[in-house]
Amino acid sequence: MDYSKFIKVYDIFSPEPNRLAIDKQTRAEDVTIELCQKLKIKPITRHLFSLKFYNTKEWVSPAVKLIDSKIPVFELRLRFKVPDFLKLLQVDIEAYNYYFHQVRSDVLNNKVADLSYDKYKRELLGMGVADMYRVILETGVSRCDIESDYKKYIPKEVLKHHRFFVKRPIHDTLNSIENGAKKGRHDSWYVKKEYLKQFEDLAPNYLCEEFTASIDEANSIRPIVLKVNPYDKDFPGVKYLHDSQKQIHHLCSIEDLCFITVRSDGTIEIARKNGVPIYLKFGSILTMFSFVSLLDGYYRLAIKWTFNLSKDLLTPSLEKLYMIKCHGPVGGEFSYQKLEKMRNCKPGCYILRESEMSYNQYYLDVCTKNSTKPTTYKIDKLIGAGFIFNEEEKIYNSLQEILIELREAGRTVYLSECIPPSEYDVSPLLLCRSDQSHFDGNDDETLPLALPSSPQIINTKELQIFKGRKKECKGNMTTVYQGVWRRKKRRKVDIALKVFKPENKSDYVDELLEMMGHWSSIQSPAIVRIYGITLNSPLGMVLEYLPFGPLDVYLQMNGRYLKEVDLVEAANYLATALWNLEEVGIVHGNVRCHKLLVAARTDTSFVVRLSDPGLTRIYTDHDIHWLAPECYPMQTNAHTTQAADVWSLGTSLWEIFSKGQTPSIPDFYLSGKRLPLPRDCSMDIYQLMLRCWNADAQRRKKTQEVMRDVNHLLYQVFNSRRIHSYSTALPKNKSVSSLDLNSDSTSISIATSQTTISSDLTLDVSITGDCNMNSTTKQTSWGESEWLIAATQELYQCTDVHCPDISAMMSQLDLSSDTTSLDSVTSLQGIFELEGDCNVVLQGRIGQGFYGEVYKGSLEQLDKDTEPQLVAVKKLKSNSLSASLQDFEREIDIMKKLKHENIVQIKGVIQEPEVSLVMEFVPHGSLQCYLKINHDRLKPKNLLTFAMDVAKGMEYLGQKNIVHRDLAARNILVCSDSQVKISDFGLAQVMGSNNYYILKTNRELPIKWYALESLRDGKFSTRSDVWSYGVTLFEMFSLGKDPQLPSLVDHSTDQTMLLAALEDGERLPCPNQCPQQIYTELMFPCWKRESRLRPTFTHLISAISTILLLHI
Repeated sequence: MDYSKFIKVYDIFSPEPNRLAIDKQTRAEDVTIELCQKLKIKPITRHLFSLKFYNTKEWVSPAVKLIDSKIPVFELRLRFKVPDFLKLLQVDIEAYNYYFHQVRSDVLNNKVADLSYDKYKRELLGMGVADMYRVILETGVSRCDIESDYKKYIPKEVLKHHRFFVKRPIHDTLNSIENGAKKGRHDSWYVKKEYLKQFEDLAPNYLCEEFTASIDEANSIRPIVLKVNPYDKDFPGVKYLHDSQKQIHHLCSIEDLCFITVRSDGTIEIARKNGVPIYLKFGSILTMFSFVSLLDGYYRLAIKWTFNLSKDLLTPSLEKLYMIKCHGPVGGEFSYQKLEKMRNCKPGCYILRESEMSYNQYYLDVCTKNSTKPTTYKIDKLIGAGFIFNEEEKIYNSLQEILIELREAGRTVYLSECIPPSEYDVSPLLLCRSDQSHFDGNDDETLPLALPSSPQIINTKELQIFKGRKKECKGNMTTVYQGVWRRKKRRKVDIALKVFKPENKSDYVDELLEMMGHWSSIQSPAIVRIYGITLNSPLGMVLEYLPFGPLDVYLQMNGRYLKEVDLVEAANYLATALWNLEEVGIVHGNVRCHKLLVAARTDTSFVVRLSDPGLTRIYTDHDIHWLAPECYPMQTNAHTTQAADVWSLGTSLWEIFSKGQTPSIPDFYLSGKRLPLPRDCSMDIYQLMLRCWNADAQRRKKTQEVMRDVNHLLYQVFNSRRIHSYSTALPKNKSVSSLDLNSDSTSISIATSQTTISSDLTLDVSITGDCNMNSTTKQTSWGESEWLIAATQELYQCTDVHCPDISAMMSQLDLSSDTTSLDSVTSLQGIFELEGDCNVVLQGRIGQGFYGEVYKGSLEQLDKDTEPQLVAVKKLKSNSLSASLQDFEREIDIMKKLKHENIVQIKGVIQEPEVSLVMEFVPHGSLQCYLKINHDRLKPKNLLTFAMDVAKGMEYLGQKNIVHRDLAARNILVCSDSQVKISDFGLAQVMGSNNYYILKTNRELPIKWYALESLRDGKFSTRSDVWSYGVTLFEMFSLGKDPQLPSLVDHSTDQTMLLAALEDGERLPCPNQCPQQIYTELMFPCWKRESRLRPTFTHLISAISTILLLHI
């Protein structure tokens, strides 16, 4: 690599800057990653950090190239604040430590606006003394030396006011702290936590950023001060106030943002979910990008980690992950749950993810035939070049090469379907996500006045129709009339009444009501409003009336009068409509140009709105251009997937830019061809169409991306349709470079448009992988392997009429998982009543066994103003046998009697509509999964702590005269790194007077965990549970391996052979990672032939305590 320059970057720990070599391609994010890796900050938290120009208020966007910066000095800071700093401590102790020292430095140097000396002089002195005590604990430096060097720890503002009288208060306060600490034995981490607690109370707005700008209001420019704080109690997100006023205005919350478009004159457009767009102008380009990158960062860290708000600020690492369908550092728990939820752990399905612990490391979670849980494989990136899979000797050139090889038949690890990241993943990456409900940003001006906010049943007596103004709808099922809705005297609304023909009425009532239920949640300026329905004489829908009719007809009649910017604006409305639908989980299923209605056209605007999809119908050959290829085998899937809507969107864009013409080219999509470039269509729009027509449904543009990119063209390339005050605020022929940009010494070049901003910092953010219209591609089979090859070459090319052949992909598609589930729990959130005035709301399945399923839910107390509590709900599968119901009822009876810190707590029982057990939710899942996911960081001390918890829980069960009979790692749940709990009492029994239980029924049993007497005689007791405990210890210290006797690798489930081997004295061997003392003193004694010779759980607790002392 040709390093041609060095930059300096200060971190919070060293007075001397880091000197880093950069080249022409080095971006700010690259430097941030390099420093975070050096500081041992984890990959999951490095996204909280950003580069800042040294001693300025300006931040550097991650995408910016640093090579030409005239100020090559930066500082690394934690920019994005998490809602609770203790959350940072739980996730990454090094990031937490950095945050502490950053706060400490800012307090010392009087850089925290909220901490004025006049208001908090006592607190500031106390924080300084606490910091002195921390250093004593951390370094062992004597108190005398620390006191003599007090100026290093006391804020400068305090020293300025108390230059000669501060030593005595410091001495006395330090005495008080030490005396109090002797009772509690506090360490330095405790001191840091208390320091930050007080700081958060004193300065709740820390890391809130301010920007000066101008806003376009009522056709005039007004100077404002913008403040960004996602956690503000009254105005979360972005608020502003005018220079001359103190009144605060709420601009929007972070979750209300849709996208941001920037222009070369320092102006931005902020599109919100609700309300008209906001236009802001900044005094410098750097300030503008500093503001936009702040909102973009919070949006990614709180709402959608995979989406950038601005097309001009695409995160480089996110683009690379997108190319190979790789998740960020989400962690194994999230990955396992997603595979379970999305594909029910179907063999061959897999997730590729970055390691959350180490840089240059990936994990591959694969569902296999021989396990109900995924198996995790590690992939290491070598220094220099190359990758190693699962510590094999072979070196691969790329990640994609590994995945391609694993797709070959005959491999031990077999891959068939990649589960890619989703913008709707609620993963651990959302570090800034807050549980509090945000300010509702609904803007009344977007809704017609005096109209109901949601659809209603309308009395036909209030309706009048023009019988001569009717239109037969396509499909011949409905007729549309123009009419009037007279709500009150002298108040009328123009409407369109869509009525069902008598012969179709009885067939479609249910479908009409279902559609109304879906569309009642929509309030969007890009979608035709549904005012309500009429239930009799006639059955119909009352809709907003748009006089100009369908867009396709309008374009055919008036196309010659329309400019390209009109068509781009129409495309923007279509993309916005689909995104609004996607946000509430609605698939349109019938996106066509004729489904768009023209609302208004002036010299400065062209407004269209998307109408309802109509009733379900059978697709014909005419629909082939709008039907995604993966829907050919089962066309009804076009109504169930967002990706199919995006394909239809692409064809509808083609219709728009072809001025309403209908595609007449024969069926040719399976051969890889695409519709040609319309004559009056720009290449930018056509490239967008091609991305919508991607053969790989997972790689098609998302609706929010389409909306962002179309608006980018509308606002930046075409300089918008809107005339606002900025256009007259500057001389027309004055160039950007000649404007006063607050003496910026840096500037930015935007490669994604024709507009450039003269600068020294380069922002080259063209999308790697966009269709290159000047290149050609060979006809290839576009299956899972082919996109990997394309990603390896960093090409994603299409010609005007040719795309890769997808015929091979068709045979591999399994769309069954994409269709809407009819299960009463998975298709909607069910609410179930629990005794004690509580409701349980089911959210989604998180696990399943042979007979039962476990769902995540929330417990809501009806008579108390408390936050919902997460719970786990266990219920039987619908096809379970009656014996299973008896076992389940017995499990419930047993759990009602139990209360112990190492046993999962029961919350209650749901009786209707089916018996379900409500238990506490344990966040980290089963120990079996936890061992597989965290095997590289678990030490014997951690495992011994788990072993102690299990032994204590089992001792308690023995005291209650209960035998568990299914003790295994899969039935132990992990609460934290230091606590586990025993669960699943489906096989548990209450022992008789002889202190044992005799098996009475034939059933599937976990024989590999069973004692000799249990296999031979069906006899179970606390001593047989001890045997199972020994096998569970083997699972722990082998870090999740299956407990198979060496001689029975191929016959581990044969009970006769297993019993014979155990009778002959064969036992599980000592795991490779297990200390010999643990095997000989804890594990092996549990497998004594004579049950009376096995240790009791009380003895095991004592033995573990002794061994733990050696591992402290």
